[in-house]
Amino acid sequence: MNSIGHFYGDDLLLENGGLSVVSGSEEVRQRILRRLLTNSGDYIWQLDYGVGLQGMIGDVVVPSAMQAAIRTQVQKDTGVDPYSPVEVDVSSDPNGVCQCKISYVDADTGQPQTLDFSS
Repeated sequence: MNSIGHFYGDDLLLENGGLSVVSGSEEVRQRILRRLLTNSGDYIWQLDYGVGLQGMIGDVVVPSAMQAAIRTQVQKDTGVDPYSPVEVDVSSDPNGVCQCKISYVDADTGQPQTLDFSS
């Protein structure tokens, strides 16, 4: 199944005279990012959806709390294999840059996937 391609915070993209679409592993990746960046409680049809990572910028990094919140939300995505562990590594450097690496298995392909980002 295809979905409209959209990276959180960016504009919608046009492709071949219509909206850009994504499917497969890229669709799962975009859904996970949207879930992690959406504030918990902001999605009125599913109040426990989201982590609100962007709201944590400037806060003291508590890796164990962030890892637990991220892991819980990633496991809820239908594109993530529910029988494989989700690994989350959160760290910060002396300059205050927080880095996050998420490893999961794609439910459709069975292939390991990695999602890295920093703020």
